Amino acid sequence: MTPRHACLACVESAGVSGAGLMLTGGLRSPEPVCATDSRAAEIEEVQATLGQGPGTDALQSGRPILVGDLRAPMSTRRWPMFAAEAGRLGIGAMYSLPLALGAIRVGVLDLYNDTPEHLNQDRLVGALVYADTALLLVLDAQSGIPTPADGDHPDALGPVLWHAHVHQAANMISAQLGVSPLEALARLRAYSYAHRQRLTDVARAVVDRRLRLPAQEPEPAGDQGVRGRG
Repeated sequence: MTPRHACLACVESAGVSGAGLMLTGGLRSPEPVCATDSRAAEIEEVQATLGQGPGTDALQSGRPILVGDLRAPMSTRRWPMFAAEAGRLGIGAMYSLPLALGAIRVGVLDLYNDTPEHLNQDRLVGALVYADTALLLVLDAQSGIPTPADGDHPDALGPVLWHAHVHQAANMISAQLGVSPLEALARLRAYSYAHRQRLTDVARAVVDRRLRLPAQEPEPAGDQGVRGRG
């Protein structure tokens, strides 16, 4: 299963027309990484280029931005250039779900609908689950960690990523290595996988300053414990 598969599953579950995933590299503008179709890919590129749109606002605020009608006056005033491009592409509604772990905002999952329509609570909850799944798959893809073909995520990782120590460790690694929070999370996950350690244990070692991740990502090293460092 890939991030694009998660997007396709989300489209089917939420009953929308398309989806796109954008990730941020820290201070840089978000960049499109996958889309369910060419039209979703184009509107994601437009949003990234213009620096305006529901996805951009969702990423900046950390809150879902649900726009039932992109043609409404409020939408055209808020995102004039983006709303015009969305209309040109035949997109009537957009629902942007931020991808974040605690205070670390790493991207946004954008859902598109051909016709103006509000997303009800049940479909929103389902979409948020797929947004989380897409983020986990992106982390594993960046970490070089294989995901089982049946789509089951390894190690029941989902709840672990929301642990406070993981957020803190990722922020520390980001500052120490000069990388984006997303890359810091990927490196933390890769180190945990390579050393066959629980992610929370590795994160605690980083926070307690018993471990400092190397500048280069580790190679799998068999059964090793977390090595403390002063």
